[in-house]
Amino acid sequence: MKGIISTKEIYREIVPKIIQDEDSWGRFLTFSAVHYQMGFENASLLYAQRPDAKMVETYSKWQEKGRYVRRGSKGIAIIDSSGYRPYVDHVFDISDTNGRVRPQIWRLDKENEKEILSLLHAGAGDIQGYVREAVESEIYGKGKGYIENISDLCRYHDSQNPEHIYDITKAVIQSAQYMAAARMDVKPPPVSSLLPVLSTAPRLMVYGLCSTTLSVAGQVLMRIEKVFEMKREKQRAEMGIEAGKEQDVGKQYGSTEKRCAGQGIPALRHQPHQNADTLKRQGNGSHKGTEKAGYEQLSLSFDGGYAVCGCGRAL
Repeated sequence: MKGIISTKEIYREIVPKIIQDEDSWGRFLTFSAVHYQMGFENASLLYAQRPDAKMVETYSKWQEKGRYVRRGSKGIAIIDSSGYRPYVDHVFDISDTNGRVRPQIWRLDKENEKEILSLLHAGAGDIQGYVREAVESEIYGKGKGYIENISDLCRYHDSQNPEHIYDITKAVIQSAQYMAAARMDVKPPPVSSLLPVLSTAPRLMVYGLCSTTLSVAGQVLMRIEKVFEMKREKQRAEMGIEAGKEQDVGKQYGSTEKRCAGQGIPALRHQPHQNADTLKRQGNGSHKGTEKAGYEQLSLSFDGGYAVCGCGRAL
């Protein structure tokens, strides 16, 4: 994309393509499931520029992870809204990097399904059931504010009918369940029920409902990520204990060597243990903390806000 990005252009060029039909919306939700820590605006930008992106980070973040952006790689423009004034930043896909260290990505499968569901204190007995429960629990959760936001957005549709608000909420839930299910590689629910609303809604309502969908699914997926992180920390701690035991045994072996020297008895030698630090978590490459929650702030830029950036090319 060009050095200057207008958020009006983001809406006019990207969003209509995303919501034009069921297949397009489903593809975008599947893509967003990979980059679930991004909000709707940045997920849309990323999708427009690099629909094949698998894992993205800034230039400096890749260096921290032990990988280096190849010379001449073109950055992917996103909007960093973490500060007082939004500005354009650039991220790079893992395919644009080199390095021996490859970041770990959590995967939910039949082998770890029961353990992870137990750690999540899930009432459901399988992943599909958990997706349904977790998304509904998130959107109806006390103090979350999603229902209030949806109700406010319905004013742009000239409707405060409780039944209409309920139907739209259920449609958002379906799309959020679809996105979460796509990340966990289970059969997703139908996704088309939100599209009739989006096709006739004003632009702010479209942005708000899409943003809410990604936010709800993202929170569910980040909760699972935290459980995997806790599991890895526990494994590291256990490895540290085992490493300590090996060191103690090594000292005993060393004493045995001294006692056996000159007596024709073969000395016992211990094998070096692997340092647990080499297994440290590398993250999921989703460019954390660049986009503020909620649709209110970013929607202001639809009225003519412009952000200026550099070339975004790695030197």
